Amino acid sequence: MSKNIFFLALGAGLSTLGLWALAGVSLPHTFSAGGLIRASEVNANFAALNNALPGVAQTAASDTVAITDTTPAVASVTINVPGPGYVKVSATAQLNVEYTGTSSALFTFAVSNTADTIRPDQDKRISLPAGLPAWTYSYIVSSERVFPVDSAGSKTFYLIAEENSGVQGSVSKRTLTATFLTAMGTVQSP
Repeated sequence: MSKNIFFLALGAGLSTLGLWALAGVSLPHTFSAGGLIRASEVNANFAALNNALPGVAQTAASDTVAITDTTPAVASVTINVPGPGYVKVSATAQLNVEYTGTSSALFTFAVSNTADTIRPDQDKRISLPAGLPAWTYSYIVSSERVFPVDSAGSKTFYLIAEENSGVQGSVSKRTLTATFLTAMGTVQSP
């Protein structure tokens, strides 16, 4: 009787998780009617299922970080992925521009999988024209991108901020989120 309850609970649990999310998962052990089942084999199957489910990692910080040419990454997040798939990275931050009014200001933001490179097709630009009143202007900026990953392991992603005009700036209230996704549709890589 207890074996029947185990299989009923296992079936209900898998149904609750949604079998569509587990399509293509390779379990290390299979069982047949009347065969012995070892706890270590069941645990290994559950571990494989757990590793196949999408995961999320997030960092958040409220401190202020100056935007410099030598350290463009103002935030990073690391996620452990179970295998090939995609990681959706989303970032938000508050840009603070210490504007003097004498020249234009230009800042570039992006999420990246390298700590010092912004791809030209993924950047977000914030600009202020010359002649505005001197002030510290604040803007909420965001950036998001889907990155393919080809293997299991730790993957680190960055929020990069660059100053492009000689005007001082900083970022605060940064949030960077990475979500592992299995292939559910078509993803067009830039």
